[in-house]
Amino acid sequence: MIFTIGRIHSSMRVLLVGNPNIGKTTLFNALTGARERVGNRAGVTVECRQRRLKRMDGVLIDLPGIYSLSPQSKDEQLAAEAVYAQKPDLIINIVDATSIQRNLFLTTQLLETGIPMIVAVNLMDEARRLGIKIDAPALSKKLGVAVVPIVAKTGEGIMELRRAMKRAKTVPKPLCAGCDASLRYRCIERLYQGESSARPLGIDRLLTHKIWGFAIFFMVMALIFYLTFDSLGAYLSDGAEQLLGTLLAEKAELWLSPLPYWLSRLLIDGVLQGVAGVITFLPQVALLFGFLSLLEDSGYLARIAFLMDSLFSRLGLSGKAFVPLFMGFGCTVPAALSTRTLANTNERKHTLILLPFLPCSAKLPVFGLLARSFFPTHRGLVVLALYALGLLCAVLVALLLRGKKQEQPFLLELPPYRFPTLKNTWMQISQRTGHFLFRAGTIILGVSVLLWASMHLTAEFVYTEQAQQSMLGICGTYIAPIFTPLGFGFWQATVALLVGLVAKEAVMSSLLLFFAGSLSSLMSAFTPLSAFCFMVFVLLYPPCFAALVTMHREYRDIRCTAFTLLVQPLIAYSVCCLIRLCFL
Repeated sequence: MIFTIGRIHSSMRVLLVGNPNIGKTTLFNALTGARERVGNRAGVTVECRQRRLKRMDGVLIDLPGIYSLSPQSKDEQLAAEAVYAQKPDLIINIVDATSIQRNLFLTTQLLETGIPMIVAVNLMDEARRLGIKIDAPALSKKLGVAVVPIVAKTGEGIMELRRAMKRAKTVPKPLCAGCDASLRYRCIERLYQGESSARPLGIDRLLTHKIWGFAIFFMVMALIFYLTFDSLGAYLSDGAEQLLGTLLAEKAELWLSPLPYWLSRLLIDGVLQGVAGVITFLPQVALLFGFLSLLEDSGYLARIAFLMDSLFSRLGLSGKAFVPLFMGFGCTVPAALSTRTLANTNERKHTLILLPFLPCSAKLPVFGLLARSFFPTHRGLVVLALYALGLLCAVLVALLLRGKKQEQPFLLELPPYRFPTLKNTWMQISQRTGHFLFRAGTIILGVSVLLWASMHLTAEFVYTEQAQQSMLGICGTYIAPIFTPLGFGFWQATVALLVGLVAKEAVMSSLLLFFAGSLSSLMSAFTPLSAFCFMVFVLLYPPCFAALVTMHREYRDIRCTAFTLLVQPLIAYSVCCLIRLCFL
C-alpha cells in the first residue's frame, strides 16, 4: 500500500500521532482552527487530515489513532505508514494523562524513528480530578524530548505547546530499541512510576449487563424515537410544514403570478415544493443527530459496543462492528469509512454489506411523510418498526454470510464518562444538518427541476399538463407493473424509487412534486398497507450513489458490490411481498 497525501507548501510538516480517543482531533482543531468531528470513542478519525497551523508557517497532519507502529486494522496501517513515508519535520505525540503508562508504549516506538518529537500530555484536568500527578520536567528529562501538559478542549497549555514546536529540532534517542512487547513495558515502568489508569466505575456493571444492559439500551432508543417522531420532533416538523408548505407557498403564488405560467409552476412546484418538502423534516433530522451525538460524547456508545459483542459473535462479527453499524443511522458514507477500524478483512466486508439495511437520515423524510399521512396517531411506532425490520434483515443476512468463526480476543477500550458539551453537540448537529441542507439546496434542487421538466415535456419536447403523456410518465408506466404485486404499481412511485438512487431525500420531494404537494392526492394513490410496503422498499433497497461508491472503494471486491446492487433489491422486493401476503 502506497501512502500519499497532497502536499501543502509550507516550511514545516508536523504529524499528530497518538492512541485512539485521547483528544487528538480536539488538539488538531485547537492548533489549526478546524472544526473536524470529535467523539468520545475510538475510531472517529479513519482518514488522514491536514490543515495549516495557526500562527505558524506549517501544516499539521492528523492521523488515525494507533496503539503501536505494528498495525492490526486498516486505519492503523494508514497511520503507521504515514510516520515512515511522510518524512515529517516534527511529531506531536499526544498521550492520555490518566493512562500514561499504556500510552508510552507508542511513545517509545516513535522515539526510534529519529524524528524530532514533542509529547503533549492531554486530559490534565481529568488527571487532577482523579488525583494523578505528572512531573512533566522529570518525564521530559527521561524521554529526552519536550513534555507539555495540556487540556486540548479548553486551550490550556496550547501556547506552551506552540513555543515547544518552534524550538523542537533535537533528534531523540531510542530508549527501548530492540525490545519486544513485554521488555518494552518493563522499560516503560522504569521510565515512569505513577498511576497507570483510572479505575472503572460501578455503573459499567449495569450498562454492560447481559440482561439489564439490553433493557436499558432499548428503553433509551425507544425514548429517542418517541421524542424524535411522536412528540417534540413531530411538533417542530408540523410547524415547519405550516410555515414553508402553506404560508410560503401562498406568498410565492402571489409573488410569481406576473411570470409566465410555465416558469411560475417550475419555481413553485419544481423548486419550492421539492426543496421545502425535505426541509420540513429538518427538525427531526437535527434531533436524531443530537441524540446520537449525546450517546457518543457521553461514552455510552462504547458500552453498547461492548454489550453487543456476545450477540455479534454469533453473527460472525465482533462488538467493534456495532460502531459503524450504529453510525449508519446517520449516514452510510462515514459509516463505511469507519469500518477501517475493524482488523479482520472478512468482518469489514460483512459489516459493509450490512450497512445499507440500516436506515440513514436521508430516508427519514420519506418515513415521516408517509407515516404522518397514513398513521398519524402511531407515526413513532411505525418508524420504530421500520428500524427494527432493517435490523432484523441485517441479522438474517449476517447469519447467511457467517463463515467459520475466528477465535480472536475482543479488545475495546471503554472511554471515561464525560458530560457532553453544548459546543460539541451543537457543532455535530450543525455540521450534519448543514450537509443535509446542502444536499437539499443542490442535489434535491437539481433533481426536482429535472423531474418537473421531464414531467411536463413529451417525447417531442412539447409542453403538456398531462403527466402520463410526458417522457417521465411514459418511462415510469413501462416499469411500474413490476411493483404492482407490492401495491404501488403506478409510475409516480416507480420514478421516485429510481430517483432515490441518486439521493434518498429525493424520494419524498419526487412524491410531493408528482402529486402537486397534495396529501389528499398522495393518500388516494396509496393505501396504508401499500404505503408501509413502499417505506419498507425504501428502507431495504440499495443506498444512494455516493454511499455505493464509498462502499465499493472500501470493499475492493466486485462480488460485494454486486451483492448490494443485485441481491439487496431482491431482498427488498421479497420482504414487501411477504408483508402483503400476511396482511391482505
